[in-house]
Amino acid sequence: MSSSNPLGSGSADQAASLFAALADPTRQELLGLLAHQPQSASALARQVDVSRQAIAKHLSALEAVSLVRGAKLGRELQFHVDPTGLQHAADWITATSAKWEQRLDRLGDLLD
Repeated sequence: MSSSNPLGSGSADQAASLFAALADPTRQELLGLLAHQPQSASALARQVDVSRQAIAKHLSALEAVSLVRGAKLGRELQFHVDPTGLQHAADWITATSAKWEQRLDRLGDLLD
């Protein structure tokens, strides 16, 4: 485990990739739409002001960090939210918060 990354380098890299994917407003919009119900890329493209090809690229980026998952339903690929990526982010935030709380507690002790 690295001293600068609370979950080690691999998890920190994973968190960085996840947060980078979430930084895009179109991807945020897609996740919001998928939070309501699974949808195909074509259905999403009808609701978002970008091309079908752009939707496919955004979905691919979200799949790469385990935020969405596609499942074959008939002839279409339906995408739905995958909680795995969000759990990785939550774990990273929790570990980082705990580390900073310890540091601040030690600082408080030194200041007392």
